[in-house]
Amino acid sequence: MEALGINAGNLFVNIICFGIAFLLLARFVVGPIQKMMDSRNQIIEKGLEDAKIASEAKKSAQAEAAQIIKDAQDKHDALLKEAHDEVAQLKMDYREAVDRDAAKDLDAAREEILKERDKVLRNLRTQIIEISLNSAKKLVNESLLIDESKQHIILNELLTGISDGKIVNISAFPNNQKNIEVTTAVPLTEEEQKLVNDQLSKKLSPGKAITFLVEPKIIGGMIIRSNDQLIDASVTGKSQLLKEALSK
Repeated sequence: MEALGINAGNLFVNIICFGIAFLLLARFVVGPIQKMMDSRNQIIEKGLEDAKIASEAKKSAQAEAAQIIKDAQDKHDALLKEAHDEVAQLKMDYREAVDRDAAKDLDAAREEILKERDKVLRNLRTQIIEISLNSAKKLVNESLLIDESKQHIILNELLTGISDGKIVNISAFPNNQKNIEVTTAVPLTEEEQKLVNDQLSKKLSPGKAITFLVEPKIIGGMIIRSNDQLIDASVTGKSQLLKEALSK
């Protein structure tokens, strides 16, 4: 080694110093640095894990928030639809109630008008007979006229269609009718209605009643209607039959 110019003592001392320096570095420098690096790696890994957990938690929270918002929107839409439906139903109920009230008022007014009309016609019945008699007296010699009581009877028969306490022939009417309508030009008296009831009630089903109607347009006589059965003994009906017969 001396031939190489190396001093063995110095080399040995240098080796020992290098070893001591290495041990010192390994213990006091490299060890703490390695420990610090391991700790930092653990912190980084923990941070990454926490970030992953936080990201998953965020996604879960966002999904829950979206579901909550959707549920709230659905509930809002349902409540809004229910409110709209209730308002529409209230409007419909109100309109139906108004229509019912209007129909009731209209029916009441119509009934009142019909009652008033029948009352007027009832009061005019005697006047119609008197006017007819006076007109007949002017057209025909009074000596040729029958007595006044007979004239009243004839005109009453003309107006009501009731002759000698009998109404038009109803033998063709089948029995067990569900309804019968009797129409006259003037309102019948209670006695006349009773007479009609007595003669037509046999044609009705048990528990059914006869309806009396007034229609001045038929001029006189009586119309009896039951379902598809019809007996038209009115003045206008007879006039129409006569017109048809003459036109043939």
